[in-house]
Amino acid sequence: MQDFVDDLSDYLLDTGSFFVSIPINMGEKFYFVYLLAFVALSYLSYQLYYRKGSRTGFLRFLFPKRIYFSKSARIDYAIFLINILISPLVLVGAGLQAWLSIQIGNQLIAINDGAAVFQGNWSTSTYVIFIIGYTLVADLSVYIIHRLHHKSDILWPIHSLHHSAKVLTPVTLFRKHPLWNLTARLFNLTLTGTFQGVFIFFALGGPSFEILFGLNTLYVAYNFFGANLRHSHVWLSWGKPLSYIFISPAMHQIHHDPNRMRKNYGEMFAIWDWMFGTLYIPEKFETFEIGLANGDDPHNTVAKAYLVPLVDSWLALRQKLIRTGRNT
Repeated sequence: MQDFVDDLSDYLLDTGSFFVSIPINMGEKFYFVYLLAFVALSYLSYQLYYRKGSRTGFLRFLFPKRIYFSKSARIDYAIFLINILISPLVLVGAGLQAWLSIQIGNQLIAINDGAAVFQGNWSTSTYVIFIIGYTLVADLSVYIIHRLHHKSDILWPIHSLHHSAKVLTPVTLFRKHPLWNLTARLFNLTLTGTFQGVFIFFALGGPSFEILFGLNTLYVAYNFFGANLRHSHVWLSWGKPLSYIFISPAMHQIHHDPNRMRKNYGEMFAIWDWMFGTLYIPEKFETFEIGLANGDDPHNTVAKAYLVPLVDSWLALRQKLIRTGRNT
């Protein structure tokens, strides 16, 4: 009993420490610098698109009560908190990336008579190639798993929780079912782990594994330049030709339009959508609906947010198994 109490105390302490550290942790979306950037870019958008003809001041524009106090937003906040509390239950595979990288790297080195292609300290260009390559692979994993959830009748109910939000706030990013978090993370770790293993083979040396597995320079820039605007009511487009390379906040907001959910699957880079025919670049400021088709709202309570996706996925799987059985 005492062990349980001690474990529970440690868990609560760790969870509390995490919440306290969010605004001072550069790896978190709500790091105070990213929030300041969110306000600054919102002010730019306000001046460009909203101020003319509006009697609403900037702060009321930025934090409208109809959005941040809506039922949909309150469900977002609850899911955000609950997912953090249950996160230890979905950390399976946290060490997969490091293990896979080392295994692949060592196997390739062994095949090559025990030597990497290049050895020694990394040059600046090596660091740049690694960072860009790693980020591209990580972003490709998001594109693939995201598009797969939209295309699959079995997986779509899990991801539909995210799209059932009727308003967008930065917290809507975390309106995701634990099964989505688990599958997306495992897929991401597999692809990035494979990339790192191959890179270790081609360029052994340079930083320690701790540094190698922790580089996120481009994601820092991504978070600084409007990541929190992606889930918000604030329109900001990069315009052409930049939108062929990077997903702007406006492009992701359009992905939440029930009529264009199969556009702009990418997170950071637009090149995957461009390559695979799912890119949509807005020509000008647009207004559109947010949510599921026909105004459906199957996740209008916190309990439904967690249970309905499981039931609907099971029913879709069951139906598929029945059809497969009939055809054999």
